[in-house]
Amino acid sequence: MTTSPAMILYYDEVSPPVRGVLLAIAALGVKDRIKLEYIDLFKGGHLSSGYLKINPLHTVPVLRHGELTLTDSHAILVYLCDAFAPPGHTLALSDALTRAKVFNMLCFNNGCLFQRDAEVMRKIFSGAITDPTQHLKPIEAAIDALEQFLQRSRYTAHDQLSVADFAIVATLSTVAIFVPLLADRWPRVCEWFAVMEALPYYNGQNRVGLDMLRKHLAGKVKL
Repeated sequence: MTTSPAMILYYDEVSPPVRGVLLAIAALGVKDRIKLEYIDLFKGGHLSSGYLKINPLHTVPVLRHGELTLTDSHAILVYLCDAFAPPGHTLALSDALTRAKVFNMLCFNNGCLFQRDAEVMRKIFSGAITDPTQHLKPIEAAIDALEQFLQRSRYTAHDQLSVADFAIVATLSTVAIFVPLLADRWPRVCEWFAVMEALPYYNGQNRVGLDMLRKHLAGKVKL
C-alpha cells in the first residue's frame, strides 16, 4: 500500500501570511499532518540557495505536497480547505457561491490590505523611514473598506468563519501595531477583531509571531 506524500510548510511566524496559514491549520485540526520547516527571515534563510530552489520569490509561506509547490498563502489556504475541510465543516468551500465570496476577500487581503502593510514594512526595514505615521493613510483607507464589507456579513466573506478571516486578521493585527483600531471609526472591524482574538488558537498561532515581529520593529521605529 502506498502512502500519500507529506505536506511541508516552510514558515516564519513573524510573517502575516504565514500566521494566516497557521490559523487555518489549527482550525482544521491538521497540525500533525503537516511538517513545519522554519525559515528564519531575519537571518536571511529565505535568501539561501537551497530555499531559492524551492521558491525563487524568496517569500514565506510555501507549501509542498508531492509534486505541488504553492508559493502564495492565499492559494495555500484554499488548498488546505479542499484537502481537509469535509462537507459541512465551517471552512469547507462547499459550493461556487461560498468559494467566490471567500476568494474575493482573500483577493482583498492579497491585493489591498497586505500590500499596503508590506509597503510600509519594507520602508521600515530598509531604513527608508523611521516614523511610519505619515505613511498610514492608504492602510486606513483599506480598513475603511473592510468596515464596509463587515457591514454586510458577520465575518469578512459571509456569515461563517472562513480562511479569509484568518488571512485578514493576521494582516490587520500587524497593521494595528501602527494604526490603532478605533471603535468610533471602525465599529464592525473592532467587533469582528474581538471575535477573532477570542478563538482558542488565536494566541498560539497569531499573537506569538506578532509579538516577535513587534520586538524586531521596536529596534527600527518608535512604537
